[in-house]
This record gives sequence, structure tokens and C-alpha cells, in this order.
Amino acid sequence: MQTVYDLVRLAAARRPDHLAIADDRTDRRLTYGQLIGEIDALAAGFAALGIGPGKIVATVLPNLFEHALVLLALHRLGAVPAMINARLKPEEAAGLVQQGGMAATVSLPDEAMVRALGGVLPKGAPLVTVGKGPSGTKPLDECRGKPESVAPWKAPDPESLAFVLYTSGTTGLPKGVMIPHRATDARVLYMSMQCGVVHGTHNKVLGLMPLFHAVGFFSGLMGALAFDGTYHLCSAFDPVRAVEAIEREGITLLYGSPTHLHGILAAPNFSDARMKSVQTVIYAGAAMPGPLLDRVANAFPGRAITNIYGTTEIMNGLYMPNPQGRPHQYRPGYYSNVRVGRIGGTVHDVAEIGEEGELLIDSTADATFLGYLNRPDATAEKMQDGWYRTGDIAMRREDGDLEVRGRVDDMIITGAENVHPYEVETTIAKHPGIAEVVVLGVPDERWGEIVVACVKAGAAKPSEDELDLFCRESTLANYKRPRAYLFFDEIPRNAANKVLRRVLRENAHAALGKRNA
Repeated sequence: MQTVYDLVRLAAARRPDHLAIADDRTDRRLTYGQLIGEIDALAAGFAALGIGPGKIVATVLPNLFEHALVLLALHRLGAVPAMINARLKPEEAAGLVQQGGMAATVSLPDEAMVRALGGVLPKGAPLVTVGKGPSGTKPLDECRGKPESVAPWKAPDPESLAFVLYTSGTTGLPKGVMIPHRATDARVLYMSMQCGVVHGTHNKVLGLMPLFHAVGFFSGLMGALAFDGTYHLCSAFDPVRAVEAIEREGITLLYGSPTHLHGILAAPNFSDARMKSVQTVIYAGAAMPGPLLDRVANAFPGRAITNIYGTTEIMNGLYMPNPQGRPHQYRPGYYSNVRVGRIGGTVHDVAEIGEEGELLIDSTADATFLGYLNRPDATAEKMQDGWYRTGDIAMRREDGDLEVRGRVDDMIITGAENVHPYEVETTIAKHPGIAEVVVLGVPDERWGEIVVACVKAGAAKPSEDELDLFCRESTLANYKRPRAYLFFDEIPRNAANKVLRRVLRENAHAALGKRNA
């Protein structure tokens, strides 16, 4: 078993003078040798504040150079970083800190955030800020000690807690996902086993995904460092700047969401020539609409493109190389064992080939989480008899692959007929005037629910009648056709780029109410 620190120290032993991490806001750049020194110095400073092994420390930070160093330094010390989305409101972040029983926090020097966090921490607990903060806080640049004072690294128990990541919180307050040390290898090495990333100093990774996200940390930061590569910070996603960085830094690996790739391809300065260094494209977080997938394949001809299905809890359960023409089709990952269980049945009630059911992932796999932090009820709901219940609808095909068809909770029941949003979304997304579409069910007295399409139009906005005719002329069954089209400037998403269906459903319900008033 290799821990996160093991992966960094081994890379430093192999390539001490190679560039490990580069900031996009300043000229700060650290070689592997310098990175180890920074990690140890910060670890010594944290130890002087009373932060010790086993203590859970919340980091409430965006994608900053300092955030990466803080995560690695806390881990080096034996503390447990709990990575909270910095875009949460102060009271929400404080709620997670209180619920998690945390011993310290590291945040931006925002007064409201610091006040909220300090109000739930134990008396005298460290409040560290990246930058000079209010009274009672400790600036990070003053949290440095003598590297030699840090205790020698000792391999931890593989089952002990290493990190706390958080669910995306699309349906409520995020849950803390407890990641053990034994999960590290599987959460990093799948990029080689399934996505074609080859170990070596040629690897240059653009950090598109946030560090508080499982992909952003394990696949972005650690994927670069474990492979002797270089991690280039992307502190705030801007498509134009991303294109410039790809060309300037010779980025070889793009790992992001469909939203990131759409933004890069739509950037006014995008050109195929500026992408020539890219060797590998990996995307996760959501299925990519077929038209966008075709554009990505055309923009990166001959490159390895891989679609990853995963969750914070199990990381990478399914994948599909060269997914063009099959955006919802997957196969089990190298570290995964999966089954499809009948909806409403036990995890041992397995669906037949061609029958829809709930996707179940073997929870004994190394990459799997330990459970939810201080939430045994939620753990028991998701972890049953050695299987993790994903809550996603899937169907096993005759060829052994699986098709993922959306969330069990997202199923629309209209007039006693089941409608999968993804089927309708796939059809509407083919219209040239559509930039993005999310389909959901809205309560209706007559039908129970009606199918509603929430649309972000492209340059040429289509009319509702035009979209309705497009669906009528498609292969989509008539009962699956949307009964309303609502146009939005933006589709609401969280920091992990996942659609906030609850928020969108509320907005759609309100919009339909006004329309029908």
C-alpha cells in the first residue's frame, strides 16, 4: 500500500529537480525536492499549533497553490484533511465542521466565514487563514516550522482514516465521505490501467477540477505527482486562460467535466493547433451529450478519450474508452466488481440481462470509502452486505457492458409510464440550437408528473414549437415528449459541475406556475 505522502516522497526521490507544481496566479513553482521541504515545514508549523495525528482539520479553500500544500502537509502530519467546498455559505460550512467534530480550520480570511467557523470549533482551536485574517486567526505564511522537527514518516494502518471528502450535495447538505489510506493506489492508478496515462516526467496536468473534489485531488493533483509529472493550478476556470495555459505549458492531460470541455472548445481563442500537446482527455461528473462528444473527438483526433463513471464514495466504478457513439455505455473498471439489482429488492436480487435495475458496486474494493462521517444511518442505507447502492439506474447488455440511464430518484412517472430523463435529453441535445438541456418531472394533477425540458439555447434560439416538432419527428415515443420547454440563461450547477436538479425543479415549478396563472 502506498499512501498519498508515499507517492510524493517516492517521486521526489526519483526526480528531486523536476517541476512538481506551478501556480497560475503567481510565479511560484516548486520542484519535487522543494515540495517535500514545504510540506515538512508546514507540517511542523501545524504541529506547533497543536494539530496532531488523527485530528480532523477542515480546509475551506478554492483551487489555490496554498490549498495543495496544506492538504499534503496535514496528511504528512497524520492529521485528516476534510475538504469542504469553499463556495458554501459560512453557516453551511460551519454546520459541516460542527457535525464532523473538527479540531481546526484553514480558510480564506473572509470575516463572515471565519466568524462562523470559530463559533463551532472547540475553544482555542486554530483558525488558520490564507492571507491576513481577523483577530484570533493565524496567517498560513506564519505556520512554518523546522522540517527536521517533524516525526519520521510511519506507514499508517491501511483501514485508518486519511481524508474526508464531501458528496456534491445536490439534494441537501453534503455528507462527509471517509476515505481510508488503502484507497489511494486504486484512486490514482486507474488512470494508467484504464485511461492510458503512462508514467513519466512528460506528464503535465491542468487542474481543472476543484481540489475538494475526488477527481480534483486524487486524479488531478495526485495523478500528476504520482506519475513524476507536473500539476498546473487552475485557480478559477476561464476558458480563454485555459486554452492559453494548454498551449503555453504543453499540457498533456485534460481531466474535467463536460462543462469544462465545452468551455474550452467554445473559447474564442480555441484552435486545434493550440491543443497539439494534449495526449489524453478524460471526463467525469456527468454523461456528455452526443453532439458535444463528437466535437471533442474531432478536436482531439487520435488521442485517448475516456468517459469515467464514479462517485466520491467509490471513485471509479465504470469507464468507457473511445465513447463516441455510446455516451451512456460503460464497462466495469479494473478495480471494480458490479451488478445490477432489481429496483426495490435486496442487493442479492440480481436483474436479468436487458432488465433495468439499480447499479451496485462491490464495497470490498480497495477504492471504497469507510462510511459517512458521523452518519451511521446514511452509511447503513448505502452499504449493504458488501455492496454500495449507487442510486443509479443501469442495464447490463448482452456484450457485458452496462448502460447507465440516470438516477432512480430522477425517474419521471407520467400517466403511469416511466420516462428516463437521459433518453429525452439525448434526443433534444441533437438539435443544433441547443447548448444544454436537462429534463425533469414536475407535479401535475392529471398526469402525476409532466415531462419538462429545461433548456439553455445556443446562438440561434429555437422556439418551443420547433423543439416539439423535432421530438415528434425523432424516434422518441410520444409519451416521453416534453409537455413544456423552459429557457434558462444558465443551468444551475454546484462546484463539482453537477446539475442541481432540486433547484432546477423548484425554478421550473415556479416558472410553470406563472405561465399558467
